[in-house]
Amino acid sequence: MTLDLSSLFHATIGFDQLNRIYDDFSKPNQLGGYPPYNILKIDSNLYRLSMAVAGFSIGDITITLDSSTLNIKSDGKKYPTNEVYLYKGIAYRAFEKKFRLAENIRISGAFLNNGLLDIDLVKVTPVKRKPEEINILASRPLIKKKT
Repeated sequence: MTLDLSSLFHATIGFDQLNRIYDDFSKPNQLGGYPPYNILKIDSNLYRLSMAVAGFSIGDITITLDSSTLNIKSDGKKYPTNEVYLYKGIAYRAFEKKFRLAENIRISGAFLNNGLLDIDLVKVTPVKRKPEEINILASRPLIKKKT
């Protein structure tokens, strides 16, 4: 399941424009609810993606960044077979969440604590190039071929 956050107003990470806002809502199963997550804007350049992953350990979750797609994945966990459960209410099922990040968003760290996976994101301001003056020559310099 791929979740493209660039088109969602309340859940964008680093995108300031609102293009294609209705496109993803019309697609079935685009907004799966497991595991639940929050996206917090800490200030104008800092974001935090928090995902509720109770019962999972660091080795159970894989986080990758491919181009501008942040992928958070787990193959799930199995309940211990030597234990007898009267009720199984904690989900250890497999999941995969994909978030499309703006190209100027960088991941500054990922932390798992008290059942919450926090991924800190930083909006990097691109360095603007200074205008430079281009000299106009009266004739084109001769380019020599290498022999």
